[in-house]
Amino acid sequence: MNDGAAKAVRWCILQTTASKTLALAAALRGEGIAAWTPSRTVKRDAPGNRRRLALGQRKVMVEVTVPMLANWVFAPEDDLADLWRLSDQQQGPCPPFTVFSVAQRAALVRDAAVTGLREAEAEALAAITAEREAETRAAAHRARAERLGTLRARRAALRRETKALDGGQEVTVDGMPALEGLVGKVVEGKGTSAVIHFGGALTMTIEAWRLRDNPVRSETALTGTAA
Repeated sequence: MNDGAAKAVRWCILQTTASKTLALAAALRGEGIAAWTPSRTVKRDAPGNRRRLALGQRKVMVEVTVPMLANWVFAPEDDLADLWRLSDQQQGPCPPFTVFSVAQRAALVRDAAVTGLREAEAEALAAITAEREAETRAAAHRARAERLGTLRARRAALRRETKALDGGQEVTVDGMPALEGLVGKVVEGKGTSAVIHFGGALTMTIEAWRLRDNPVRSETALTGTAA
């Protein structure tokens, strides 16, 4: 609810059709009148959900704002003259509405009378906010699970990778910082892995996908061939 509505002491009651409740409040605000009607945001099935479910896809929900008190809009008493004028217009800027009257006088309610409606609107806002936050956490969890699943699948595929590695072949290792910059020699190739000797007592079995030909040796060989 906007600040102008919060300052009102007494409210006029406006009546319109249920489908035009929110539109009327918005149109009156566009005319400079601090109109208000309590509303809440709900989640509904998005169009095409039946087809998505048939295809095994996740259901999609959309947010829709609906009036909590369909047909009724409140506007400050100070704007009563403008409200009468706008309600009489056949082709005005607002959806058709009437000023609720008793004995040909506008019925007015004090600000305290709409306190319960304000509280209900605030509770609805808190509920949808909590729901959005929960969905955000769930979406983040799903995205992380999908990333981990993809990573595991990639790692599994890499571990199945085989390479023909000859004894004595010089290699370097990718993805193992502790061995960065070291050049080792193949002791034994095992298809998906190989035993590599790095000098001294350092001999390790390393997955084949991590092994690359020693770039310095390859460069020297190419230079020698060119010469």
